[in-house]
Amino acid sequence: MDKRYETYCMADPVFFEAPGRDGEQGAGTDYEVSRWPVPEGWMRHRNDVWLELFPRGERMVGQGWKIHASGTDANAERIIETVHRFCVPRGYAFKFLPSRRTFLGQNAKYAPRGGSGKLVTIYPRSEQELTDALMGLSALLEGEPGPYILSDARYEAGPLYVRYGGFRKRELLLESGDVVPAMQGPDGELVPDIRKPVFEIPSWVTPPDVLKASIAARTVPSEESFPYRIEKPLHFSNGGGIYLVTRLADGTQAVLKEARPYAGLDAAGTEAVTRLQRERDILEKLAGTPGVPQVYEYFTVWDHHFLAIEYFDGERLSSREAQTYPLLGPAATDEEKAAYTSWAVEVCDQVEGLLDGVHARGVVYGDVHPHNVLILGDGRAVLVDFETSSADSEDYRQALAAPGFAAPPELRGTAIDKFALAVLRVWLFMPIVPILVLDRSKAHDLIDAMRENFPVPDSYVQAIRDGLGTSMPSTSAIKAGIGAPKVRIEGDATDWPAFMDSMAAAISASATTCRADRLFPGDVRQFSHAGDTFAFGASGVLYALLECGYPIPEGADSWLVAAVDRIGIVRPGFFDGVHGTAHVLDKMGLRDEAVKLMDHADPLLDRLYNPNLFGGLSGIGLNLMHFAAVTGDSAFGDRALQLAERVAETVARGVFPMQGSASAVAELGLVRKQVGPAGLLTGWSGPALLLLRAYERTGETAWLDAAFQASHRDLDRCRVSEFGTLNVDEGWRLNPYVEGGAAGIALVGAELVRHREDARLSDSLEAARKACASEFFVLPALWTGRVGQMAALQHLSGPDDPEVVDVTRRHLERLSWHLLGLHGEAVFPGFQLLRISMDYATGNAGILLGLKSVLSGGSVGFLPFLRRAAHAD
Repeated sequence: MDKRYETYCMADPVFFEAPGRDGEQGAGTDYEVSRWPVPEGWMRHRNDVWLELFPRGERMVGQGWKIHASGTDANAERIIETVHRFCVPRGYAFKFLPSRRTFLGQNAKYAPRGGSGKLVTIYPRSEQELTDALMGLSALLEGEPGPYILSDARYEAGPLYVRYGGFRKRELLLESGDVVPAMQGPDGELVPDIRKPVFEIPSWVTPPDVLKASIAARTVPSEESFPYRIEKPLHFSNGGGIYLVTRLADGTQAVLKEARPYAGLDAAGTEAVTRLQRERDILEKLAGTPGVPQVYEYFTVWDHHFLAIEYFDGERLSSREAQTYPLLGPAATDEEKAAYTSWAVEVCDQVEGLLDGVHARGVVYGDVHPHNVLILGDGRAVLVDFETSSADSEDYRQALAAPGFAAPPELRGTAIDKFALAVLRVWLFMPIVPILVLDRSKAHDLIDAMRENFPVPDSYVQAIRDGLGTSMPSTSAIKAGIGAPKVRIEGDATDWPAFMDSMAAAISASATTCRADRLFPGDVRQFSHAGDTFAFGASGVLYALLECGYPIPEGADSWLVAAVDRIGIVRPGFFDGVHGTAHVLDKMGLRDEAVKLMDHADPLLDRLYNPNLFGGLSGIGLNLMHFAAVTGDSAFGDRALQLAERVAETVARGVFPMQGSASAVAELGLVRKQVGPAGLLTGWSGPALLLLRAYERTGETAWLDAAFQASHRDLDRCRVSEFGTLNVDEGWRLNPYVEGGAAGIALVGAELVRHREDARLSDSLEAARKACASEFFVLPALWTGRVGQMAALQHLSGPDDPEVVDVTRRHLERLSWHLLGLHGEAVFPGFQLLRISMDYATGNAGILLGLKSVLSGGSVGFLPFLRRAAHAD
């Protein structure tokens, strides 16, 4: 689970939203200093996170040594006020977090570690101002605590930190297609200015005298000895790491939990050290309780706190479920469902017994969810992670919980564990319980689906109902307009035209033409990519509406044109950049604007070497071929062939340029085996599609040879599961989906074998069809969920195949598992099921287009640049 998404749930109960945006959930959290009058001669600007203050008419220097002040929940406002009173008379530009909500978001347990701790940023214009600000504020803030800012060097003993980097917003397009913050190198060229969770100084920068002692202290190794040898990291968060270790003194294997002071805050503002100390105290209180780890020792090194506890050699319940859940295949037998049911019921009985033992000691566990239950080799269940536990068994309230497992605020004490155990009982059979964050009444649907698909005992169902109690209806959801839609999914009786009309109405009603950052609410990635893009922004939504025959919202065309005008440095890619926007502008009848936009992006293409379809050369090349076809201008086609040549060279080498995904995963603290990209959007099948189109355009067989080579590179990453389904092996999961999995590979492979026989590709198509026919998918989405698999299956097989007809009927019926209503209209949750999304890749727009494709028998395409299926020719 990508924990970043929880930060984007803070500002709005329905849609993903930037943490600093005003909203119902953030009402009343602004610091008083945020409402102070703007000083005379100054300007103020508030963006999604920061409130900026700078002298009017003065241009900020491009880069230099910036000062950061950190703080805690208790002293944050006091520190901001001190900095404000210091900087304004001196004319020093600065910015700060304007509310407690933004402070908690920036310092949350799963906030990016590189920026964590930063409460205030000051921009000195010279070495003299740097010296004045550091010395003056150090005296004023002496003794104020705050988290260590990992990207910076600490100045003396207070909460001030320094780092060299850019002041003004400048961005650089990397060869991978990623756009990153930039600063100017000694030769005048822009270089990346990456905020890593380590302190680094550019090679050409000489530290000023005022910083030399601080930097020397930052880079001198600590003389403190460490009593454990780290064997491997298990997990990272903003609050610290978790490691598998060996104690040097006696060779004991243990789990070592680390806590950084004042960092990793939960919703109540509690920091990591407090939680670690709480865990130590709770485990000592529970000593000897079956299924609870033993405490070895607690110590402090380098100002970080460590807790060494017993290591259980087991597997997370979440991992075990993912390997054995029978609906992951296309046709689970009654025997397989019965065996799984017996195991799941027995596991929950064990967990209930473990919780009874914990409760008998006067402790509330407080964090029941599948990652915190381990299954040992002998089948025994144990509990781990007691940092949110409490000995206050009567009045305990949760401040940190897994999505869907958080108890209603009215529950207290052991009732919280009983609620979460009931959710766990549901999760083992219907592992989409994060949707309960949006609407707890969906528990009724999940229970019904569980009973329809598994032989669960009546006593098990009753235990669920007893644990959930009267908490299933969600007052907050009802207030936000979430409830049952007017048009329901009712098997063969479903009125699909009315259902799609309702989906389109929900999309149009969500449009916010008054906002500059985004037009439609979608995935959190639109906040970093730009609100106009195809995958996560406005372009893809408008494309889906137009393809499905619906009018676009009033003012949407003007909004998209204005968004294009706001673009500075651009991402030239199709799904994450301007080529996708140009494609949609042309579809809207704005060809001149589309061509102008592509011309603006063209010089950037020489910097880009990523061959993929999502943001790389293949998506751009395919779009240029599209424009060659619709305009009759061969120059577009010639440029596309130039890009195809570079793509073919990359395919021959077999190595992708470094992409941002690996660093993003590391930043999230997800310790996973990293392997190269694969699939239609992110791997080699996108290049295969461009090379195939080059062959179709020129007739030169070298292009077709290269296309097959690219497709085979993706097949090299695939394996067939025990269910007989084809998947991309990502090292930590098996991926069947359109975006980066087997379905997308098969879509291109099916086109390739129409031109040349290939036994390997042909054999893979049947296993890919089985993956598309699987019974269960966590998400409903087009790119990574049920609708995409349904559309891909029909594209690969044809709508008249009796088996495909049955599977499609099942897919359509089971969309009800994810169906929600927003003000009566049909909507679906986006990535991770935490908020509703309207975008193309993860939300309503893509689901609408996928449904239109399926219900039209494939006559409407669901993905740009794919040919119509063979059966539709």
